[in-house]
Amino acid sequence: MENERLQYLVKKYASNGITGNEEAELMEFIHFGKDLEYLRELMVQIWDDKQPQFEMDEANADQIFEKVVGGARSASIRRFSWIGWAAVLLLFCSAAVFFFYEKEPKAPQSLQQVATIKIFSGTAHKKVKFPDGSSVILNDHSSITYTRDFSEKSREVVLTGEGYFDIKHDAKRTFIVHSGKVKTTVLGTAFNVKALVGKPVVVTVTRGKVSVEDEGKLLAVLIPNQQVTLSGADRKKIEPLKVKAEESIAWQKNDLFFEDATMEEAADLLSQRFNIKISFNNNAGKNCRFTATFLKAQDLEEIIKVITAFNGATYTTKPGQIIISGNNCENNQQ
Repeated sequence: MENERLQYLVKKYASNGITGNEEAELMEFIHFGKDLEYLRELMVQIWDDKQPQFEMDEANADQIFEKVVGGARSASIRRFSWIGWAAVLLLFCSAAVFFFYEKEPKAPQSLQQVATIKIFSGTAHKKVKFPDGSSVILNDHSSITYTRDFSEKSREVVLTGEGYFDIKHDAKRTFIVHSGKVKTTVLGTAFNVKALVGKPVVVTVTRGKVSVEDEGKLLAVLIPNQQVTLSGADRKKIEPLKVKAEESIAWQKNDLFFEDATMEEAADLLSQRFNIKISFNNNAGKNCRFTATFLKAQDLEEIIKVITAFNGATYTTKPGQIIISGNNCENNQQ
């Protein structure tokens, strides 16, 4: 019965459909569980369900699982935080995608010659910060590849799927997004690129100016609230379409991204968004840190349950107020 419940919860977690209560139950279940082999089997099953075109044999499954979990098998399960297990569930699918995914466009030669980082969003949105301070929010089932340190002349990344970019201005180095044969070039701006495999490439600008090229040929120059759609092999220079850019980037608007944030920083942001007072009964608890992403559809109670669980805290609710208790910063001590 316990295995059936674990299977149900893991699948809901992987599909990003889990509720706050179910997520807390799952993390507690895994934290105190001992059956790593069954967890591995669940992960392989999730991979097979989501990527049936790629077969994962036992050797590959073991290789990926060991890479993600590392020394967890030889350590006490009770010392491996439930936050760590949350990462395992997500990273397994990410690592498997890196291992098997064969249909993505190859990185340009300039990226192939240096050490690169590749990040896959999995089934949720993910915010990625680049070495220069620029960032991208990846839609689900998308990936971004970039170098650990951009070159002195340019900043280049490779996108598969969809991403909303916010680029730091640098007059000496252009920022280039490769999407198959399409190249989007900027100095400092904000724009959305949708480049799904086998689909037209769509570029939408919300701030600044963007040039779009195909194999070195300039196709369009976009300003805010303009969009181009590139399809077919014979691409010619095209006139940008006037659009409401906010509609094209609505998929990521109002998501919450906390990266090594303190509980106090999170409380301030949540207080503003949900118009409620959030306080702490111990000042030490304000400095506990965590990293998490919440989609715009998630309600306040779900968010509070997760961020308090990250640090072993609890909370109580009163009319118009939430009080957070705890000061041990459990996740920071792991």
